[in-house]
Amino acid sequence: MFFELTDLLTCPTCGPKHGLVLLVQEVEDRRVRTGWLGCPNCRNDYPVNDGVADLRLEASATPEVAARFIETDDDELALKVLALLGLNERRAFVLVDERIAHVASALSELAPELEVIAVSSTPVGPGNAGAVSRVLAERPFPLVEFKLPGVAIAPGGNPGLVAAAARRVATGGRLALFDATAEDIEEAKRSGLTILAVESGTAVAERKPDSLPIFS
Repeated sequence: MFFELTDLLTCPTCGPKHGLVLLVQEVEDRRVRTGWLGCPNCRNDYPVNDGVADLRLEASATPEVAARFIETDDDELALKVLALLGLNERRAFVLVDERIAHVASALSELAPELEVIAVSSTPVGPGNAGAVSRVLAERPFPLVEFKLPGVAIAPGGNPGLVAAAARRVATGGRLALFDATAEDIEEAKRSGLTILAVESGTAVAERKPDSLPIFS
């Protein structure tokens, strides 16, 4: 887990307004191998083992339905993600959901400037492989809102997932959708994003400067 990811992680119990504090036990090249993440609000602790941050409320929990990975070549899908997000030539955090978390390493290899955050409910790949930070979570996504320049997900008819992902996209940032239904794309619009392109279940949307919610 990349050390600076701590600035983006939030408590899965208390919500996106409550960040986590990192206690490092072992770190190498700014990547945390073991340690603990704690919430100052609810006092819950979450372990970091073998580079993987486990933010599941029940660490042994197994989802009722296993994640359905998109069946395509990893490098091919990674190239599509980079092309849609337009981030391969600058330093940035990119979030991918569990249906495409298996291409996180390929993304990192193709665009070394990126730090890829792969969030899944069960382990997908090693925790300290390249510039990849793997996070285990039962609900999407334990990250601050409106801060990420790039998010890529494969909702497959899950508007709730689209809404959660859209709320992580920063102004000027993009959301790439794979295996998206018409309902998924409409949810991206309802979430304040502007659709830039749609083709055969793949879409890319952008958050314009005037699309952030007004907070009272």
